[in-house]
Amino acid sequence: MADIVPIHLYPARLEEVSRLSAHVRALCEAAAVPPEAMMDIELALAEAANNIIIHGYHGRTDGMIAVGVRIAADSVSLELQDEGKAVPEGLFSKCRAISADAESGRGIGIIQSCIDRIDYRSEGGRNRLLLTKRLNH
Repeated sequence: MADIVPIHLYPARLEEVSRLSAHVRALCEAAAVPPEAMMDIELALAEAANNIIIHGYHGRTDGMIAVGVRIAADSVSLELQDEGKAVPEGLFSKCRAISADAESGRGIGIIQSCIDRIDYRSEGGRNRLLLTKRLNH
């Protein structure tokens, strides 16, 4: 049976990303998620949160990020919700080659390399990003 952690709210500020990551890391450690998977989960979470803050809220200081975690025997799922600008359609499904010296644009590729499944939808001004990492015990 999966352990489901209720959604927690975090201010959409870059200085809050480490607190958000630490919370998810503690949950994964308590559930004995393998360290390699935990590193991927934490990196993908940080990139996703940074993208929401930088591109979704684009300088707004009143935004919030809601984060939920579901830990099952074979996977960890993170759900991030926000009310910032929606992600352009198809962005997560595009495989883009980004130059190593590019100033931005690498976050989606990093998320894709760390996570096994990405589901995104935007409805009624609310964005929902679901990141799932399969666990190989």
